[in-house]
Amino acid sequence: MKMHPSVVEKLLYLMKTYGGFEDERKLRVHVEALDLTVYERKTKGQEMVLVLTEDYVKSLNPKS
Repeated sequence: MKMHPSVVEKLLYLMKTYGGFEDERKLRVHVEALDLTVYERKTKGQEMVLVLTEDYVKSLNPKS
C-alpha cells in the first residue's frame, strides 16, 4: 500500500514543526492523531492508497 503525496507532505510538515523535542513527544502525538483512509484508486488497476480522511471527505462533498 502506498501513501498519497498529500500524506507525505503532511508528515514532512509535522516532522519539521514538531521534530527535535525531547523524546519526540509532540511529533508522536500529532502523527498518532492523523486520520487516514484507504482509497481504492480506479485508474491504476485497483491500487490501494492511504489518503488524509479530511481530504477524502472534501472530495466526496466538494460543495461544502
